[in-house]
Amino acid sequence: MIWENENSGVTVQVLEKEGRRELRFGNHIMQSVFSTVNPDHLVLPYTRFMLLGLLFCPEPKSVLHIGLGGGSIVRWMYREFPTIQQTIIEINPAVIEAARRFFEFPLDKRLSVMQADATQIITKLKLKYDLIFLDAYGEYGPPEEVTRTDFLQNLSNCLNTGGWLVGNLWTITGNFMERREQWKSTFTQLFQARANQKGNIILFASKIQQLREKQQFNETAKMLNKRHPLDFRKMLSELKTVI
Repeated sequence: MIWENENSGVTVQVLEKEGRRELRFGNHIMQSVFSTVNPDHLVLPYTRFMLLGLLFCPEPKSVLHIGLGGGSIVRWMYREFPTIQQTIIEINPAVIEAARRFFEFPLDKRLSVMQADATQIITKLKLKYDLIFLDAYGEYGPPEEVTRTDFLQNLSNCLNTGGWLVGNLWTITGNFMERREQWKSTFTQLFQARANQKGNIILFASKIQQLREKQQFNETAKMLNKRHPLDFRKMLSELKTVI
């Protein structure tokens, strides 16, 4: 343990092991992992699978993140897309401090960090986004407020035409099917990809009416493989349409 801070009843901890740092909320669950040996590597599989959202939007100009953690996805996109504008909403100031002090979170005008409750501020945002990443978690799962259908609807209203919402869902909380049905009722397009054998399934949703042919996904994955250090073609094999 190299750092600990309690805020609003949540204990934010940073643990350092050989070659890595972990962000935890006072228990055994790893909220974020950072490789001190290879800072550009996305250690947790679910973070890599969330970036499969680039399959639907390969050249995003604006991105919104609900939840910061150690900032792994933000940091990756900051490096891979030199002109991208990213907005991050994180409710816990201790998480923001930990990301900046221990996880090499960049300070740059291309990154706007808002310490706020996303459910309260989302309807006040004036910008629209190409991609929205929903990855807001507490000690043992997402706050109830971010799982509600009205919040999903508010997020969909923040998407540009053709924009996509990407969400990290846990299968071990017992309500995955219910939450997926909420997504299905809110959006016209819905896909999922299993990031690991147990735990994380990533949902990809949009209100667009017309979807590209699957062959085009294969071509986009090939192109993304050439541009970025992730195996998009391999991850594509896990992508399924939610019927």
